[in-house]
Amino acid sequence: MKSEYYKNYRGPELVLATLWVHGNEKQDITNYVQEYYGTDLNWNGNLITYDEIFPDKKEYQYYVEFISDDGRIHYFRGVVGEPNQIFNMPLATPMNQLI
Repeated sequence: MKSEYYKNYRGPELVLATLWVHGNEKQDITNYVQEYYGTDLNWNGNLITYDEIFPDKKEYQYYVEFISDDGRIHYFRGVVGEPNQIFNMPLATPMNQLI
């Protein structure tokens, strides 16, 4: 669904995305997620649901990492939830980088 927030947003460069089920090897899905993040680094102006990006992957864990122009790492992670829940949430900056 279209998002006014992401319409004018330009985020940091996406550098890593992984997906895995507890106890299994992590799968690198960086190129796959970059398609959703888009060339303008704004999720193509959309909010994306779990069902859109991870169909049939309920309870998988994910981690998505970005690096900003100033070299700071930003990320979000979680567990694939209900199909209609939003995947692309605000970025977190590790506490040791907030100074």
